Amino acid sequence: MAMTRGNRTHPWWWIAPTFSQIAQGFKLALAFASSAGMVQASTVSPFPIIKLVNGATIEFRSWEREQNLAGTTIGGGVVDEAGLLTNEAQGIISTRRSATLGPLRYIGNPGVVAGPFRRLCALGEQAAVPGSEWSGVFSLHRWTWVDKHQALLESDPIKAAAYLSFVEQERLSIPDFEFRRLYEAEWTEDEAAVFRGLDACIDRSGKGLLAPGMDRFVIGVDVAQSVDFLAAVSYAINARRLELRYRARGIPYAQAAQTLKAISQDLNAPLVVEENGPGVALIQELARLEVPVFPFTTTAQSKQELILNLAADIQAGPTRCVVADHSPMPHELAMYRYTRGPTGLYRYSAPDGEHDDTVMAAALARWGMSRSVDLKDYGWL
Repeated sequence: MAMTRGNRTHPWWWIAPTFSQIAQGFKLALAFASSAGMVQASTVSPFPIIKLVNGATIEFRSWEREQNLAGTTIGGGVVDEAGLLTNEAQGIISTRRSATLGPLRYIGNPGVVAGPFRRLCALGEQAAVPGSEWSGVFSLHRWTWVDKHQALLESDPIKAAAYLSFVEQERLSIPDFEFRRLYEAEWTEDEAAVFRGLDACIDRSGKGLLAPGMDRFVIGVDVAQSVDFLAAVSYAINARRLELRYRARGIPYAQAAQTLKAISQDLNAPLVVEENGPGVALIQELARLEVPVFPFTTTAQSKQELILNLAADIQAGPTRCVVADHSPMPHELAMYRYTRGPTGLYRYSAPDGEHDDTVMAAALARWGMSRSVDLKDYGWL
């Protein structure tokens, strides 16, 4: 990018987790640029820098310490080993390019834990969907062992044969899921993911919302706290389908209650709202509007049961639960994690930087379904 676009005002960055990694990147980039006659000057102090003949400058930075990423606005860059990217480093890098909105390329493997790069890969996949809001903003290319082998075949057939032998050894020596993750660029489920088997449950057909009268509905409502969203998810009992009906941030409870009343009346469905915490005020407003509400009391134990019931349905597959592809609900379900505390108790939440409002709304809707109907009538027992 620095060679073809150039930018005399703002440097480009090559970014990696450690100094030793950026030093290696510096050597490779310097050799490549020198072979093309593009290098005007280079230095290794205070950090590796290459200045190109077109006036562009490439700085090599690491995020071992946050101050390593301090500096001027950048024109763009490449993040190497992006699977190790931290939320803090991602935030600093974003502010460095906020004035230029220059391009960033990420190289790495999303791994099996939630993090900035895994979220970016998810957006890259969404961008490939026709009509996606992220089209033209993000893109994702999967580089597998097959691509590398093909490139070696064209340049060094002997090395290509050795690499093929190595890959086959790896296939036999490491777990299958790890081989697919490392060498075939496949998504593997986070070991701490709550909703396993989610992908099979997502309906990507583009089907619209189920219309009133097509099913019997229950609506789960997660009430916003400060920077969170208020979300309403409907559960169609016969279709066993979760659909995102409403999501907003910064809406006064009185206004939200009016919207929820309209949804409730339209679907002839009761709401399920947490009765402790921020939901108290909303329940009072809904009661004033005579909207049917099932209150839910949240404790560590009740939240665990709430989440695990929904997780069991999703793991059972689409015959037990269908998730409409209404952004960001599938993404939030995929990112939802559990952690085990020092006392042995489990905590369920979204990772830092993520939201879980649609997750909680979906779980509340599922809980409300089990309280509002005779499950025998719907084939559950």
